[in-house]
Amino acid sequence: MSTAETQTLLLKVLDEIIPAGGARRMPSAGVKAVADGVLTATAYSNRSPGAVTRLLEAISLKSPDFQNLSSDLRVDVLKEVEAAYPADFTELVRLTYTAYYSRADIRPMLGVGAHPVHPDGYPVEPESDALMDELTTPVRARGTAYRLT
Repeated sequence: MSTAETQTLLLKVLDEIIPAGGARRMPSAGVKAVADGVLTATAYSNRSPGAVTRLLEAISLKSPDFQNLSSDLRVDVLKEVEAAYPADFTELVRLTYTAYYSRADIRPMLGVGAHPVHPDGYPVEPESDALMDELTTPVRARGTAYRLT
């Protein structure tokens, strides 16, 4: 596959992993910056070297006209490829989520700032005393679970 064909196929795959829509009117992951982020991260990832390339080749072999299929048929092809390459598919999904949700234009749609998490972090409301009591009651009920030194 040529670089252009790889890019086009990857964009369609990303559109199915994170489709557009929802209550927040989120864009799909098939935007160029996400594809670039996935391809860049793939080069540095040692979790499953070559995962994205293997998946794109498998998709292309299984369905040479993948880009022209309806969304439902593309999802069917992706499910078959996922079953054949589960670790590679998991890695593609992880890379897609990382590239998509780290975009400065996506984070505000989720209610967090566009700035990076580090060094300032995001404002987080403190938990109420009632919630903390509810969460820690089972732990306190168990009693001491350590040895005094």
